[in-house]
Amino acid sequence: MKLPFLKTITKSTTQQLQLVNLNQQLANLTRSNRYSDSLHLFTKIHSSQHLKPDHSTLSTALTASANLRQTSFGNQLHSHAIFTGLRFYPHVANTLLSLYAKAEDLHSVKWVFEEIENPDVYSWTTLLSACTKLGNFGDAWEVFNKMPRKDVAVWNAIVTGCLENGQAEIAVSLFSEMHRVGWMLGMIITLLLAF
Repeated sequence: MKLPFLKTITKSTTQQLQLVNLNQQLANLTRSNRYSDSLHLFTKIHSSQHLKPDHSTLSTALTASANLRQTSFGNQLHSHAIFTGLRFYPHVANTLLSLYAKAEDLHSVKWVFEEIENPDVYSWTTLLSACTKLGNFGDAWEVFNKMPRKDVAVWNAIVTGCLENGQAEIAVSLFSEMHRVGWMLGMIITLLLAF
C-alpha cells in the first residue's frame, strides 16, 4: 500500500530540520561577531527554492545588519518582514526597533513601535533609550510616563540618558524616585558605569 502523503510529510520535516540547523549556524555566526558571514548565509537561505526564512532567521539577520550598521540591508529585511507577516512576531519587531535605534533613526523606531500590538518591556526600553540617546527628552519623558511597567533597565535608561546629556539635576531627582520605589541597586550600578 502506497502512502503519498508520507512523502510530503517527510519532505516538509526534512526542510524544517534543515532550516533549524541553518538558523543555529546563523545565530552562531552572529554571536561570534561574524556579521558579514551571517548576512551571506541569510542571503543563501532566502534565495533557496526549498527554504523560507522564519522569524528566527529574520531576527538574527536583522541583528547582524544592525551591528554592521547596514541600514539599507536592514530596510530590505524589514520589507521582507512586512511582506511575509513576520513583523508580528515580538522578537522580530524588537529586533527592528534595535536596528533603527542603532541607526539613530528615531522616526523609524517610533513607526515600528506603533506597529507592535502589545509592546513588551524591551520594546518600551528600546524606544526610551533611542529618545534619550538622540537628546529628545520631550519624547523620552512621554514614553517613560506611558510605560505600564518600569523595571531597573527602564530606570537606568532614563537616568543614563539624563547623565549623558548634561541633565544632572533631573538624574538626581530620578535617583531619589528610584530609591523611593526600590530600585536603588540598579541605580548605583548605572552611576558607577556613567563615570
